[in-house]
Amino acid sequence: MPTAGQLAYFARDTKSYKPLRAALRFRTVKEKVALLWGDPVYVIAINGGQATVSAKGHHLELPVTDLMDTPLLCVFQIDVGQGDGALVNFPDGRWMMVDGGPPKKSSNSGRIAADFLDWKMFVDQSWRKEFLFGGPRFVLDAVVCTHPDEDHYGGFEAMIKRVRSRVLDYGMVFHCGLGRFRGQATAFENGRGVGQLGEVRGTAPPDAYVTTLLDDFNDVRDLSSETPARPWKLAGGYARWLQGLAELEGSGVGGLRRVHRGLGHLPSYEPADGGASVALLGPVEEPLNGQPALRYLDTAGASSMKDPSLTRNGHSVVLRIDYDRVRILLTGDLNFRSQAVLLKHVPAAEFSCHVAKACHHGSDDVSATFLEAMSPWATMISSGDNESYAHPRAKILGLTGALNKLRKEGGQIRFLDLKEDRYAAPLMYSTELSRSIELFDCFAVFDEQDQRIPKASLQAVGRSRRAEGPRAPFREWLLGTRMVYGLINVRTDGKRILLGVLKESDSSFQVEELSV
Repeated sequence: MPTAGQLAYFARDTKSYKPLRAALRFRTVKEKVALLWGDPVYVIAINGGQATVSAKGHHLELPVTDLMDTPLLCVFQIDVGQGDGALVNFPDGRWMMVDGGPPKKSSNSGRIAADFLDWKMFVDQSWRKEFLFGGPRFVLDAVVCTHPDEDHYGGFEAMIKRVRSRVLDYGMVFHCGLGRFRGQATAFENGRGVGQLGEVRGTAPPDAYVTTLLDDFNDVRDLSSETPARPWKLAGGYARWLQGLAELEGSGVGGLRRVHRGLGHLPSYEPADGGASVALLGPVEEPLNGQPALRYLDTAGASSMKDPSLTRNGHSVVLRIDYDRVRILLTGDLNFRSQAVLLKHVPAAEFSCHVAKACHHGSDDVSATFLEAMSPWATMISSGDNESYAHPRAKILGLTGALNKLRKEGGQIRFLDLKEDRYAAPLMYSTELSRSIELFDCFAVFDEQDQRIPKASLQAVGRSRRAEGPRAPFREWLLGTRMVYGLINVRTDGKRILLGVLKESDSSFQVEELSV
């Protein structure tokens, strides 16, 4: 039974409520606030059968029967444009972020994972500050960077400001072990080469291995400068992010650790007392001369040593979140070659899941065998507009549907002479397709002081600036408003799964249910 002064959780699938007022110092009061199964609310007061609660920046009144005491496992696949970013809230209250999406300058959605985290901290959970519940700091207990590509780590850089100001604290930062280096490169010859990933040793591919693996912040510090024996060093955006974290070790950042399949589970997320756990399925480390190494997946040569994208992507950290009977698989940017490595070392049944994030934003460089092993009931695709990769690819959409079987839901539907069993088809969600805007004609433009800019001045400014593409008269301008954010919500109590996306018309949720 919900109690005043405590957290409770929304018990219905979804419903919208007319708010009483805005919380804290928020000025805007929405006409309706939509809640989804498992949303946390702070119970301000209970009067008979009604509860006054704080949620999503508003105070609401709703029936006590719409609340429950039990938290859920919640996964938020964030709309970061062309990139990956997911936030996970475990039933025990811990938070994990898996990838941070691209930096703001590279985001083709206009949003990055840091923006969503800010919304979570300050708006969605406005009760934290309003009622001092749990203190002022928000803690990401685990931060996982699946691999060192900017569309996965870039958004993390923006979060460092929050850590420095101690609004946000990190627990452990987990990564796949690969770095990005710059310096004197050599082609792969006589069993050795040096490139963007450091040293590569072995015979000929596919039996060559990356041997320069980062582990903790000591490795970051050691490899941040050249030595006479090693004329190359960590460099670029990935190095900048790791070095920024290293400066905050012990003061907002708990530590840095390399993870791999051999650990079995993400440290501190092992199975215990029926709670949620996080299995580590990749990357797979293989020993070379008694030392850990990652198989080099690109064709050895001068060009691939410079930009070994297959190797970088393929050794993504692969996580499977298990909660009771439910499995949720997060796959990073896996490709066909890395899936071949995984299937060689990991039983195929380990990849079976109910919900999966599609590999590499919906790329078709994947194994049908691997997709069949996954067989998810629902697939989430994180991709962006105006990108050059044409993600998600039509082939992968077709394969994902074809390799998942229809399931009878029970019951029948009929009209006239047509009678059919009810079926549950595989579900496919896309952050890109879940996003839309409403266009309107432009009648006037105002400056930052809310002063209207005369048309003549506006045209003069327009002529003074270089612009690409054809010019249009002022009356033909179209502007966008009411952006619908392409967030994909996954909620589960371990037996039932609810997937929800925001409707484009009335800011309520469209939900689908899966029973395990």
